[in-house]
Amino acid sequence: MVDVYYSEHLDEGFLSQLRLDLEKYFSGCKRIAVKMHFGEPGNSYAFMPDDIRPITALLEGLGLEYFLYDSSVAYGGARSDPKTYKEYAVSKGFSNVDTGDEFMIVNGVHQPYQVCSKLADADAVLVLTHLKGHECTGFGGAIKNLGMGALTKQSKSSIHKGGEPVFEGDCKKCGKCVRNCPVNGMRLDDDKKYPVIFKCFGCSNCSYVCPHGIISPKLAYFDVLLSDGANAAQSTFKRYYYVTIMKRITAHCDCYDKPGEIIAKDAGFLMSKDGVAIDKAAYDIIQKNDKDAFLKINFKKGTEQVFAAERLGMGSSIYEFKTI
Repeated sequence: MVDVYYSEHLDEGFLSQLRLDLEKYFSGCKRIAVKMHFGEPGNSYAFMPDDIRPITALLEGLGLEYFLYDSSVAYGGARSDPKTYKEYAVSKGFSNVDTGDEFMIVNGVHQPYQVCSKLADADAVLVLTHLKGHECTGFGGAIKNLGMGALTKQSKSSIHKGGEPVFEGDCKKCGKCVRNCPVNGMRLDDDKKYPVIFKCFGCSNCSYVCPHGIISPKLAYFDVLLSDGANAAQSTFKRYYYVTIMKRITAHCDCYDKPGEIIAKDAGFLMSKDGVAIDKAAYDIIQKNDKDAFLKINFKKGTEQVFAAERLGMGSSIYEFKTI
């Protein structure tokens, strides 16, 4: 059973345990990639330098060289190009930033993925995650941080497209798929055999909820593909460790300039060797504090990705909770 450490505060107790674990798991390492998300321009809830400064200071104190890393996105804007993404991150006050999109191809269970080689080439990867809601997975945690953020824009797109719906069979027009679309992108038309899709992120919600089995994803459920990509990325890391910060928990992802309302109260800090366990622990804490916060907003609990990652061998959802 894997340990997941918890603290209400990013204080000396938490940092002391993190120091011990990094000394253990990153022993002999020199150059560390800190995989994080800098947030979309205009997003006031994503990480700011002060949020992570105690952790980067700890890395410096251990004599570790580090760089902060995220990959380019598949849509427009400053974050779609490595150069402008880095300029944006630096303008927010972050230093030691790298956003290069060089990649290596790793075969997953469902498809090949382009894993960013900046992460694979580092001596170790510290996966530093801001927990928030996410319209495709219920919540975005450590698995999402790698399953999207450690891959190129081509692989990001292939995951979204792979989760898009395919219709086959006799639609009963019950409307459950329409009611459970988190982006309100479906409607029923009397003169159409199947629901009309006018906006789709490939979240696979409609495939999950269809009571008649006529909807299936093109390739696999979004959560499965995301976890497959995350596992592919993790498999390239020489060493790795996870830290999750549960504060400013918005309805939607840091990829939005306006990510919606705060849907759960600040819940503290987690660390673990296991990315699956840390996501399950984060979910359990939010569920205890703000029951079904992700399900109410995004029509998905969020554990779908956790158990998919576990089945793929990325980690374990069974953990021992240790409060600091």
